[in-house]
Amino acid sequence: MTKQSQLILAIVARYGHVTADEVHREAKKSLPKIAVGTVYRNLNELAETGIIKKIEVPNAPDRFDKTVAPHEHLICPNCGAVEDLMITGLDTLLQSAVGEKDYHYCLTVSARCENCNRIP
Repeated sequence: MTKQSQLILAIVARYGHVTADEVHREAKKSLPKIAVGTVYRNLNELAETGIIKKIEVPNAPDRFDKTVAPHEHLICPNCGAVEDLMITGLDTLLQSAVGEKDYHYCLTVSARCENCNRIP
């Protein structure tokens, strides 16, 4: 693993649910000459190999998550925050519905986050 990919992985692990541009801004603090293309390429390679998870967000930049275990996400339509959701029993329900053990799913729920719910 290159020093660039190690740094990018460390940033995702530290912050979670980050965009490529956020990773680039943070990476430039340690590697001022790192190109945005290098960040995008490494994030996509890390996601393709299963080291991190890519979250596709409708009408917004993709996010990258340090947690690769199956879980769901809540995306706030007001502020764009992405939070982990753990829905107990969903995996069992889906497995019984599709009848296979080897499947993939991505569930995102659109709802206001706690911070936005506090604002009247």
